[in-house]
Amino acid sequence: MRQVPIVAEFHMSQSDLVTVSFEKQLFMVRDAKDLAGRGVTAERIDDFKTQITGFTELPTDGELDQTKQEATDRKNTAQRELLTQMQIVMGIVGTVDKPTTSAYKKFGTAGLDEGSEGDLHLGIIRAVRVGRANVAKYAAKGLTKELLDELEARNATFLTRLGEQQDAEDARGEAADVRIRAANALYAELMDICGTAKALYAQTNARKFEDYIVNDDAPATGGVKPVG
Repeated sequence: MRQVPIVAEFHMSQSDLVTVSFEKQLFMVRDAKDLAGRGVTAERIDDFKTQITGFTELPTDGELDQTKQEATDRKNTAQRELLTQMQIVMGIVGTVDKPTTSAYKKFGTAGLDEGSEGDLHLGIIRAVRVGRANVAKYAAKGLTKELLDELEARNATFLTRLGEQQDAEDARGEAADVRIRAANALYAELMDICGTAKALYAQTNARKFEDYIVNDDAPATGGVKPVG
């Protein structure tokens, strides 16, 4: 079953939502005695403040993006180091067998620098296997077991960093969903309490009625303002 995307149920930014919520919570504290008669208890007002604070402690989209970018940077560094080590090994092989020969092509490294990440990882596994089987042939030109071991180690590091990048991308999406759900819950509570307060003061206190108005109009374009 296709998962339904989680979207914000309000138009203001998340930062504006927090600001408005803190502002209205102060009014709620001021009017706690009146609101209690309408079912908005002091405990609920305290819980609302806790809800606001809890939301502010969630990582922001900017933080999540930075974490994901850091993982991507580590993967890119590992990939560059892997390709460099591959070029060292293949440079030695090329001094014995030209790149057009079947002996050179047996290593399977052609195009790996421009191929997919999966192709790169599998291609290096093949290159290490072929290299070890033929290390004696290229030893005089400098190919050693240690160079091949280093190539294998860098390939393992690359695979680890690739997995970390994918995990970071998944975590970013999951954390963003958590944040939107929390924002929607905060907005719902804000609007419910403010709605109760407006009903309370609609005919008795115009100033306090105005205090509980929440402006959350859609942008002039008619679209939904991105939350963040």
